[in-house]
Order: sequence, then structure tokens, then C-alpha cells
Amino acid sequence: MDYLLILRGINGGSYHPVKMATLRALLTAAGFVHVTSYANSGNLCFTSNQSQPACEQRIAAVLSNNFAFPINFGVFAKSAFLAELQQAPTWWDGQGNRQHMCLFKLQDYGEHDTWLHDHLAPIDQVAMTPHLIFWTVAATGNFQHSWYGQVWGTAFYRQTSTRSYRTTHKLWQLLQERTT
Repeated sequence: MDYLLILRGINGGSYHPVKMATLRALLTAAGFVHVTSYANSGNLCFTSNQSQPACEQRIAAVLSNNFAFPINFGVFAKSAFLAELQQAPTWWDGQGNRQHMCLFKLQDYGEHDTWLHDHLAPIDQVAMTPHLIFWTVAATGNFQHSWYGQVWGTAFYRQTSTRSYRTTHKLWQLLQERTT
């Protein structure tokens, strides 16, 4: 089965550096196959015959045994990710004077959906699936007035990982191309 692995909080300048080549090698040594990465921000695809929970346990061990800082992550089955991406609302289209983001709910994501809806600003548009949050801010210069601009440091922020519209669609494309 093919999976998508999303890492949070790495390679932010000199903050928590993780070389993708090193991570690919570690995951391969842990028994995952066809390990590929996209960009330098913790987007990886891999194949395993193990269940998603078993993959999560193995990845948690790899990360904790090889890095001196905690790395939060999420593992998403290819079929689930592709199905949920098809549920994106029509306004999440990457167009116009808007910022379009996809937030991935990581392995420790709590019950934040109601909390999020209770705090949205009028310029925020949000739609949720079980593992993804589609978020559009009405104008690119309005982050400070959006709820997205206010979530830094919250439990919600620490339990999600944001990717741009373009990166999310590149991950969709990479998974579509996998034939394993």
C-alpha cells in the first residue's frame, strides 16, 4: 500500500534540520520501499505491506531514535488522501487574491474541529474532512486578521502541518503516479 508521510516543524531555516536524503535512507533501512520525497519540508511517499498504525509506530521509532528533537508527523493512506482531496470545496481552487492552504491533521490531532469553527474570522473559509482542513484566507495580505494568523502556538497549530495549494496538488500528482 502507498502512503504519504507529512512531517511538521523541520527545516525552517536552521530550525530542526533534517536532510531528506538521510530520512529516505532511514525509512528504507526500516523496511519501507519506494521512499521518495518532495521539496525539503517533510513530504514523503513510501510503500509498505504493513497497516497504517504499524507504519506510524515504525516511523515514530525511526524519528525518535535518530533525531535529538521531537518531530510530529502524520501518515495518510494514498486512497484516503486522494478521496479526501476530491472533497475540496470549489472555493479552494488556488485562484484569485486569496491564500489557499491545506492543513494535515497529524497523528495526535485532538478534537479541534469545533474549536476552529468557533474562532474563524469573516475572511476565513474552512472545510474539513477526517484528515484534511481546506483553508482559504480572502486576501493574501490579511493573515493577521484571519484566524489562521492567530493560531500560532496553540495545540491546534502543533497538531497540524500546513502545505500550500501548489504543494498539496504536487503531492496528489506524485501519489497518482505511483503504481505500487
